Order: sequence, then C-alpha cells, then structure tokens
Amino acid sequence: MTIKNEIQGPKGYLKKVRDHYLGATREMANAAFEKYEEESGLKLTKENILNDVDGTLKNLLMAETSIYNERSTKIISEVMPYYYHYIFGQDDKKYPETSNYIKRMLEIYRKCSKKSYKEEEFIRDIFEQTSPVIDHISFSQKQSAKTRVGDSLQNHLEKIFEVCEIPYETQKRKDSGGTVMDFIIPNSAAIDSAPDQVINIECQTTLKDRFRLTTGKSTRANIKRYLATTTGCGLINEGDVNDFSVDKIKEIIMDNNVTLVVFKDVKETIRSMLEKHKEAAGKMPDKVSGISAADTDRLLKMCDKKIISFEELIKRDVQSILVYWDN
Repeated sequence: MTIKNEIQGPKGYLKKVRDHYLGATREMANAAFEKYEEESGLKLTKENILNDVDGTLKNLLMAETSIYNERSTKIISEVMPYYYHYIFGQDDKKYPETSNYIKRMLEIYRKCSKKSYKEEEFIRDIFEQTSPVIDHISFSQKQSAKTRVGDSLQNHLEKIFEVCEIPYETQKRKDSGGTVMDFIIPNSAAIDSAPDQVINIECQTTLKDRFRLTTGKSTRANIKRYLATTTGCGLINEGDVNDFSVDKIKEIIMDNNVTLVVFKDVKETIRSMLEKHKEAAGKMPDKVSGISAADTDRLLKMCDKKIISFEELIKRDVQSILVYWDN
C-alpha cells in the first residue's frame, strides 16, 4: 500500500483526523449559524431571513467557509501528531508506510542530541520525510472541501426552511430504484395526489458539467423542478463566475424545463449575458455560434419565471405551493 492510499479514501486515517477536528457537515452548518448571529448581531428569525433571503444565505455560506478554512489549516498541521498519538504503535500493519515515516522522524529527533548533526542536515532530513506526506494531505483536503461545500448549500437551505416554517422532506426517493431528491416541498406523499403542486429542489455548488446530474434526474413529469446553485458570484470558487453560458442556460430552463435558482446579482448577470448575445446574434448571425437571436429572445422572456433568486423561490414560488396545500 502506498502512502497516498493510507492517507486518502474512506479507510484512510485522514478521515479520522477530519472527523476529530471538523465534525459532520451539519455540525459545521450549526457553527456557521452561531458565527452569523454573533458577527451580524441578528438572530436567525423568520422575519430577518425573509427581509433578505439572498443576503442571509450568502452570509451563512461565507461564515461556514471561514470556519472550514480555519479548521482545515489546523488539520494539515495536526495529521502527523494525531497519527503519532492515536495510531502509531497500535495500527502499524494497517498503515506501514506512514509508520515508517514516523520511525524515520524519530530517528532524526534522536540525532538532534548529537553535536555532529548540523542544522542544514536536520532541515534537509525533516523535509525529506514530511514533504511527501503533506503533499497528499493537502491534495486530499482540497478534494474534501469540494464535497463538503456541496453539502453546505443544502444544510443552510434546510435551516432557512425550518426557521421560515416551510414543510419539506430531504433526501427522499419516491419510487423504488428511483433517484434521491434533495428537497421535496411539501412532502413526497403529495406527489401522488397533485404532482404539479410539488416542488423538487436539487442543490449544486457549481454548474460545470454536473448540472446534467440534476436536469437528468427522473421524477414525475409534471413535478416542478428547481436547480439551486451558489455559482456565478465567486462566493465558493473564484472561477465559478464563468460557469454560465447561453447554451447552458438554454439546456437548463428551456430544454429540460428546470427553474434555475441563483443569487440576485447572478440573475442580473445572466440577463445581461443573454441581452449581449441576442444583440450580437442579430447583427452578425454568421459569426456568433450556438443559440440564435430568436431563441435567446425566448430565453430572455423566460427569465422572470425560470431564472429566479432565492428570495423569489421562498417568498413567491414556495408560498404559492403552500397556499394550494393550505386550501
């Protein structure tokens, strides 16, 4: 087994260190709620959330990112001390390469008492032992961050739904063998009686090619499908401002009839992008590849209903559904 395999993966010891210092994603979300209230001076009440849904969600995500970055830095520096304290000498056969690294570092420690051991030799030897391990730990942390960020949007929406008294079910599978849905409002049982009055929300942090996992999910044909994403404003990833394209918008809202949920400023950016594309396609159709001016005009007309903010999702679309079920 290589040092990489010992560190990474579901059986790697780095998972034990993460669980020790980070906790579950839900625990991270709760820490973000506390940080938000402490720094903003606002309680996470229904009134305060509805007063600024998009701003509240952004601040919660930023709070969690800040907490994660602080704890992640600690993880990288604490992995080997944790291994030495809790694993070394007990599970050496399970992690032979890492135990060998520890043994060699202990040899370096013992050499430090010798006057013949020069400072330059110490620096070279210690980095020779730690660099390969730190490299794999750092890479694994970056990959883990992407996974955890995907969960954070769902966790914070769940909290907002709870505080705003919005009935929902999460991670439900309606049919045996069917796909798991992130959110169903008001509940999965309602799909049988009035599927056109049920909202299914799928959450994705970025839209790259993974958005097709959502638009391609098989649910009842007339259920209202939504794709909620934090992408487009550099909140999670600085490069996600380039996630949107006219082709991708068309595929989501027109070809798949999915409502796209984004932050308010991102919605305006998308509208501006569509207007520029329509103008260019109208003036120079031969030089603008992809979507025609006519189709772009259709997309612009669909914007208000099919590209919405988180505030519009909760205060307009969700409320409309709840009015139906309350009658």
